Amino acid sequence: MAAWLEFDRHAILAGQVWRLWTGHLVHYSAQHAVIDLATALVAALIATQSFGARRILCALALGAPFISIGLLLTAPDCAHYRGASGLAVLLAVMAGAGLWQQARGSHVAMVRAVLVLLAVALAIKIAAEAHGFPLGASDLPLDVMVAWQAHLLGAVAGMAAVALLRACGRCVRRTM
Repeated sequence: MAAWLEFDRHAILAGQVWRLWTGHLVHYSAQHAVIDLATALVAALIATQSFGARRILCALALGAPFISIGLLLTAPDCAHYRGASGLAVLLAVMAGAGLWQQARGSHVAMVRAVLVLLAVALAIKIAAEAHGFPLGASDLPLDVMVAWQAHLLGAVAGMAAVALLRACGRCVRRTM
């Protein structure tokens, strides 16, 4: 079943476009799925408080093919991909942006400093993965490499979603 859903470069280019979405739903192991889904769930719960469930679902629906098409364009050696980590990064970026915006009172500087540190940690993690040093606890099979491009594309998709939602929010306020 997973083989019919995973990101498969040749199958996508042959017309199996559903894989642009479904590749993010299948994983290489139970531990891989638990780590990705737990991260995505926590980030989604936080991001939903700022952006609402409907907008988060739209971001995921558009973010999944964005990440997959990005893999097609930027990772020619990536023939197969499984996992929700790119979407988890998308949600984490949206959660961070929401927390940044909601920070109030005497703790604003501390909250924003923590968010900056987390953003730097994410950038270091992606850079380390890009140089062949995967960080984190995973039991990926030995022949499976971390697709760091999916994490970077997820961050870009999250930033784009936040910018788009903020621009739409300004448009709505101006028309009222």
